Amino acid sequence: MKVAVVDAGSNSFLLLIAEEKKGHIEYLLDVSKVVGLGHFKNGMVDKGIFERAKETVLEYHALCDEYDVEKRVIVGTEIFRKLKPLYFEELSKGFDESSILSGKQEARLSYLSVIEDENFLFASNPVVEDIGGGSVEIAYLREDKFFAKSFPIGANVLSDEFIKKYPPDSQLCGAANLIREDLKSLPQGEMVSIGGTGTTISSILRESAFNPKQIHGKYIEMSKIEELYEKLLSMDLDSISRLNGMERGRERIITAGTLILLESVKKINGKGCYISVRGHRYTVAKDILERGHDSSSS
Repeated sequence: MKVAVVDAGSNSFLLLIAEEKKGHIEYLLDVSKVVGLGHFKNGMVDKGIFERAKETVLEYHALCDEYDVEKRVIVGTEIFRKLKPLYFEELSKGFDESSILSGKQEARLSYLSVIEDENFLFASNPVVEDIGGGSVEIAYLREDKFFAKSFPIGANVLSDEFIKKYPPDSQLCGAANLIREDLKSLPQGEMVSIGGTGTTISSILRESAFNPKQIHGKYIEMSKIEELYEKLLSMDLDSISRLNGMERGRERIITAGTLILLESVKKINGKGCYISVRGHRYTVAKDILERGHDSSSS
């Protein structure tokens, strides 16, 4: 059985295609495209941006056809918890299942995508963070109790609120204080960053295009994140967009995203974090495939 999961987020739409074979799950395709739905006012999305979102979904349906996908699923995150329902309903056409995740559901599924990954078996009780455009999801296990939290301080949100011109210079000082206040209750421990912010930062530091095999499981020292952040503060938007490793369409929010990651590392361990290319789409795909396997076996 083959399943496709579209993760429709505030900044990017991602497509994962996976297949179950003899009890083993193979990941056949994992692609991302910056859409930018997070830029909206009064519950309304710019028509041009929404057309780009619909075109992206159609492209993903074409890939599903190419891979002979048997089940198509779309999940919405923070942006669709704010928008009017009609937007997600429109994008969900042609899918077998659709749902909008709560912040806690998103954090939990993202956490599971890390701890169920054989590449992260070394990580003992990690704090898993997903820096999205509209929110930041953080999940961890302490004393046999699971914590999943969502904070409305995504990279899009902070960029829109604090950055009025480029270079950003000192404009994000207020954002740093806001992040510290929101994250003050987080525990100490190993940290894993998932999502486009962490993978883009890793790619920029490597000065090469995104390559999941080369960055998945890699460790980034806090000093490297801090150096990059200070560099971004002095750069104009065009210069940021031309950095080696920069994902097209993410240049406007990467400075705020880097600040979120930096402040998170400072609070959680003061040393650094691991990078994972996974996320809640992996857990959703795994659950569906295992459910389908159990049904076919009974």
